[in-house]
Amino acid sequence: MKSIFTFLYLLIVSTLPAAEPDRVAILLREPTLKALAEPLRLYIADVEQRFPVKLQVVARDWQTPEEVRAAIKSLHDQEGISGVILVGAMPMRLFFMHEHPNPNPLYYEDFDLPFVDKNKDGVDEAYRGKPQLKLWVANLRATEKANDDDIPALGRFFAKTHDYYTGKVVPEPRTLLFWSEEPTEDWAGPGDWFKRRGGTRFSAPGDVTILEGKSCTHKAALEAFKTHSYSLTCVALHSDETGHAMFDEDLMAQEIFDLKTGSLITISHGCFAANWTKTEHDHNGPNCGLSWVFGKHLGQAVVGQVRSGGVGFDNLIYERLRAGDYLGKAYLPCKQAHEIEHAMGDHKPGDIVSGILMIGNPFLVLKPVKREANTHLVIKNAVFGDFASNAVVNVTQKVTDWIEESLPVHATAENFGDPADGIEKQLKVDYTLDGVDKTMSIEEGQVLKFKR
Repeated sequence: MKSIFTFLYLLIVSTLPAAEPDRVAILLREPTLKALAEPLRLYIADVEQRFPVKLQVVARDWQTPEEVRAAIKSLHDQEGISGVILVGAMPMRLFFMHEHPNPNPLYYEDFDLPFVDKNKDGVDEAYRGKPQLKLWVANLRATEKANDDDIPALGRFFAKTHDYYTGKVVPEPRTLLFWSEEPTEDWAGPGDWFKRRGGTRFSAPGDVTILEGKSCTHKAALEAFKTHSYSLTCVALHSDETGHAMFDEDLMAQEIFDLKTGSLITISHGCFAANWTKTEHDHNGPNCGLSWVFGKHLGQAVVGQVRSGGVGFDNLIYERLRAGDYLGKAYLPCKQAHEIEHAMGDHKPGDIVSGILMIGNPFLVLKPVKREANTHLVIKNAVFGDFASNAVVNVTQKVTDWIEESLPVHATAENFGDPADGIEKQLKVDYTLDGVDKTMSIEEGQVLKFKR
């Protein structure tokens, strides 16, 4: 009887339809396609061989952002695309954010959102409604010049993606954080912040480099890359489009471009760091964001800011990468959170677009590095919220991570979110200590402590 059930199970599994691959569109101009036909063919083959995706090329004589947006909407509605790669100097809709008209990928990511040009100057400064992103957009733009694809740079970029996919170039499983502020009595410091957000989970504890405060110097930055390459780098520094402000002096875009090692994925929190249009307008040299991607090193992608402000919600990127998503899919919830929760009117009324974008190759994965198992203490389940109303959120992964990193676990809405606004909450943890199952509950504001 067992063999019959086994046969029936295998028969059912074998006849289940395979999951449909993600459909992603590559949009570029016809001359760009002609110049990059072979590198692009090789890139598509590499990606489709390694990821559950199907890529399609759409080449036209694109003239306006409206044309691009209409095509993206049609591709999404009719063919179900979930991502878009804009190759070369594709038209970008500008949006007045803070003091500049800045490139606005939200125009393509939510193609149903109405944008408004109130003063009729050709630049939108508001939109109506609530953004609901339909897909992710990656910008494979190698130059600040609005009408220049920079074919040689794109060719070099596709060559290094092939080297990465075929194992010729392998980034070290290391993580790096730049932060020029010092820890204080009330704040444990950027190292604690980076660990709590999950940024260090892609390297062993001994392979995390944290340059903070007075140690975050120009020399230390160059030395870090002289010694190692990195899978993930977080640049949590005041910046502009041409440099990152270390404690003593700026790390300039040209220096980033010339690095020999590099970072596969970079999260750049600094103002304007990924704003290529501002770099061209001010005639002030290479762009920081582009340099992290199209430099001489192995770097392939950056999530950065085109306006005044930072990149938040990067913890959502780390979370999705840990779950096995490729970068494009991991970026989308981060961008969506920005658009929904961005502080409206933080600079001017209607100035409500976050300005986060992705530059580079969206088909990158990072595998988390397992920590040494703690056989004495195992977190089985952790829930935070108001149990009387069942307004709770599962925080098992966070509690487990923080205990593994030897970080204190404070039961606060800042750490776990606020599923029950205005109500005192509790943290309940089910765990095994020395082989004995136990449960502990603490009130909001208290610190989790385990006792034998």
